[in-house]
Amino acid sequence: MNVLSSTTTATGAGLWLAMAMIGALGFVLGFAMNHGSICTFVATTELIAQKRPARLIALIECAFWAAIGYTILGAAPTMHDVWAPVAQLAAAAIVFGFGVFVNGACIFGSVGHFGNGDIDFGFTFVGLFVVLYLGFLSGVGVEQMPVSAAPPLGLEPLAVALAALLAIRLAIFNSAGNFRRLTVAMAVIGMTSAVMSVLAPRFAITASIGSILSIPVAGVLIFVCMFGGSLLSARLRERRFVLRRPNRADIVRRTLGGVLMGLGALLIPGGNDTLLLVGFPMGAWQAALAYLLIVATLALLIIRFGSAARSWS
Repeated sequence: MNVLSSTTTATGAGLWLAMAMIGALGFVLGFAMNHGSICTFVATTELIAQKRPARLIALIECAFWAAIGYTILGAAPTMHDVWAPVAQLAAAAIVFGFGVFVNGACIFGSVGHFGNGDIDFGFTFVGLFVVLYLGFLSGVGVEQMPVSAAPPLGLEPLAVALAALLAIRLAIFNSAGNFRRLTVAMAVIGMTSAVMSVLAPRFAITASIGSILSIPVAGVLIFVCMFGGSLLSARLRERRFVLRRPNRADIVRRTLGGVLMGLGALLIPGGNDTLLLVGFPMGAWQAALAYLLIVATLALLIIRFGSAARSWS
């Protein structure tokens, strides 16, 4: 069911129902990202500084949950632009990693931080928008043909592999509360993203603002609802909500980080969310290479300069 491709002919209650579903899924995504306190930068920091790989394992679990979702739905994960040549993909992944480091959070983490009242992370998406909009105007990827591939493993092997990852992470995490929170968050993000890809095929979290250009009404709706879900999650957890006014340095840093991540995402194509939620489920080696290079870039920068990444729950 491709809702967005049929919105031009849908009318009345059917159209409103489709948009309500899309908005609800966007809200759930934002809520889960904040609730799980999940971020590639935080995960890499914990791996390097604390020798704790649990969050990084959880991010891989998210890809398995997405693959299970695609399999249940009978849908194939789809890249709407072909993968870049290896040299370009590698360079773009490194640029994206630098962007995450400068920004202080990846895409998942930026949405989560914004929900906590760190409104300076909104400028991350301003930087992303500038790059994606310029790419849209210049026609980057416009003539590309979509690439689809069903998950290479069936439902049972996927479930077995996911169970193994969960068992490994349970052995690493001492806190049952942390284990449950991460597990639920990764399951919700992965499964919801799979459903979202069927209803709104051109949507990706990295390109949430870029999606506004290609799917205007649905793109705006998803963007607003996603941040609304993150805000509510933080409010329920903290029982209070405080907006923190950004200073000039924060604004410059987030915007620059967004620009660098946007450049990387434009050339890969896709950010860490696309790699995990689309590339990994379709079994693309390009996704594995790009994500590995992002993590490796972050690891080297953390070792050299330390890390400003912080978990918020």
